[in-house]
Amino acid sequence: MAEDRILWFNEIDASDRSAVGGKAASLGEMYQALDESGVRVPNGFATTAAAFHEFLACAVPDEAWASAVADDATADLARQAKRQQSLSDSLRDLLGEIPPADHLELHNRAQLARALVRATPVPETITGRIERGYQQLCDEYGADVDLAVRSSSTNEDSVVASFAGQYESYLNVRGSTDLVEAWRKCVASAFTERAIGYQLSRDIDPLSGTVSVVVMKMVRSDIATSGVMGGATRSCIGFLEPRIASSSTRCRAARRPKAWTWRRVAGASGR
Repeated sequence: MAEDRILWFNEIDASDRSAVGGKAASLGEMYQALDESGVRVPNGFATTAAAFHEFLACAVPDEAWASAVADDATADLARQAKRQQSLSDSLRDLLGEIPPADHLELHNRAQLARALVRATPVPETITGRIERGYQQLCDEYGADVDLAVRSSSTNEDSVVASFAGQYESYLNVRGSTDLVEAWRKCVASAFTERAIGYQLSRDIDPLSGTVSVVVMKMVRSDIATSGVMGGATRSCIGFLEPRIASSSTRCRAARRPKAWTWRRVAGASGR
């Protein structure tokens, strides 16, 4: 399973955190555990650590280097990093010797790292699986279904660090082309100054983790419910159900919940 490039929610549980990250693993748990309770969790899939490593093993073409260089500072960095054989090696070269207190140097290196990720072509072995997964979601929910594309890093939450929310997610994504671009942006978001600086300040190698990307049906927030996975103790699984106050039809976009109702649907076992 670990070598699969994508895994569907019905294939994922907490034991797959190293392959798909905590967010995707939790969504898999919710999708499977809540179905028997009558709670409809949108279906989806996650690209795996294997897909991330396969992408980073790609060579960076000359045109990618040309488009990634933004100024003289990044040009100097690029000349050295370009000697490496793969995207992963180039990123290692860029991120391996950043003085912790030199914020300008961090900015330049992170900027070039993100640009390289966004300019390097994604292998067809990955894009093909993503596109076929999208087609399956279209078959399930209707043509051109809108998506939520969400980052799920394997080392976002640990005993020594918690930087969930520092990686990017994209909403209302539609179409295979935009989906692949959103996937690439999610991967690139692992190399922002904030994410890199946070990890370096805690002696974490920014390349020690991997980025999984969740692709799931988009849910309208005005008519859906918000899922909550218990807490640190995972005591229960439940949903907050919004009750919307009446308002003028001219102001529908401004409607806000009048109240929230907590509905518990599973106990500590998650079933």
